[in-house]
Amino acid sequence: MLKVAIVGAGTMGSVHSNSYRSVRGAKVVAICDIRPDRATKAASAHGAKCYEDYDMMLRNEKIDVVDICLPTYMHKGFALKAISYGKHVFCEKPIALSIGDAREMVDGARNRGVKFSVGHVVRFFPAYAKAVKNIKEGKIGIPKLIRTTRAGAYPSWSWNNWYSNYDCSGGPMVDLIIHDIDWIRYNFGDVERVFARDLYGRKIDNLDHCLITLRLKNGAIAHIEGSWAYPKGSIFGTTFEIIGTKGQIEFDSRSSAPIKKYVPNGDAVRTSIESPMFPDEEPYTMEIQKFIDCITENKKPLVSGEDAIKALEISLAAVKSARTKEVVLPGGDN
Repeated sequence: MLKVAIVGAGTMGSVHSNSYRSVRGAKVVAICDIRPDRATKAASAHGAKCYEDYDMMLRNEKIDVVDICLPTYMHKGFALKAISYGKHVFCEKPIALSIGDAREMVDGARNRGVKFSVGHVVRFFPAYAKAVKNIKEGKIGIPKLIRTTRAGAYPSWSWNNWYSNYDCSGGPMVDLIIHDIDWIRYNFGDVERVFARDLYGRKIDNLDHCLITLRLKNGAIAHIEGSWAYPKGSIFGTTFEIIGTKGQIEFDSRSSAPIKKYVPNGDAVRTSIESPMFPDEEPYTMEIQKFIDCITENKKPLVSGEDAIKALEISLAAVKSARTKEVVLPGGDN
């Protein structure tokens, strides 16, 4: 049984904590957060210990895996510290804010001989996985055009409003639509050219919207739209459309979610979605299970550090394109 410590008990830390209740071969033994109330709440479901001091936790607890659910600008420091202690690391996406930092994390894990993976969870969402399966079975021919959207209100719930500081979050091109970038690159091919637009230069507090066009090396085109500009209380949603030489596949999460509940939340509306899937079929549970399995079976993680670096390269190329208003090649000096 692998012993796990979750670092960060905010939104994603809580999601991961709930997921581990259905993960086989792992047990959460520690939760670390500078907010004791958050750590205590997450730890209660596992009978885990609570820590405010990360170094103390690493020194005192017998841990096999560190699961990092912290703001992006903290990923590198916390990951490298865990790696230095010989711990396997699962890190929320995006891996980092620069290629140099990301490379240091991936190389550090490889040199220390520990497993390292990043939470590009969209690969595990049923609709996205089913679409890929249908395409691989040749049901729509050769994909030529991919369109995705990922949109909602600005994430004002973030700790200390860290999403609003793009030096900490990277903005929606790095934090939000990197989900779609990873899914497209992994399933449809490497990216050759990037062209992007966002609201850069037009100062609007806590609002942003971006459009990216990717040309894949195989000639396919992808259009990716991401938004933090919907009205407060709006329903977060995602869509995709894949057009092939023999047909197309489309999906809209707003019309496909099985059960939706809307309740008053001050001036806004709080939405909750109930899933009919069994707990071990939930995407976040599945991605963590795959990582635990790769450790116990000594296999390469399904989402590798190199995958995360390639997704970040494309996101950073999009940021550069939006600033320069020029086409950018991924992997350059972004």
